[in-house]
Amino acid sequence: MSVVVSYPVEIRKFEVSVKREIAEIILEGIELGEQERSVAGANLRRVGVITFGDPNPVGDADFITRGGFLRMDRSLALFSGIMTLLRNERPLFLREDGTLSTSAE
Repeated sequence: MSVVVSYPVEIRKFEVSVKREIAEIILEGIELGEQERSVAGANLRRVGVITFGDPNPVGDADFITRGGFLRMDRSLALFSGIMTLLRNERPLFLREDGTLSTSAE
């Protein structure tokens, strides 16, 4: 397994943290080439972090962290919609440009 995530990835799990007016979603998933070899989530890894409502966002563009995964800052207004997408859509994919989609293409 590489250090840098190879996108697109299939989102398999997420964790949510809400504190005052900032929310964060940690996305875990499997690189598409790893799907066949995955055994009960053994190959799950952090593939992205979305922060909502940060008054001091890191920048205008999404970026790959030193840990090799995508870091994204989004408006707090998008939090509810993204939570609905994560809870209700399968499969769900994350692309390198920060797009969440029901298609790997």
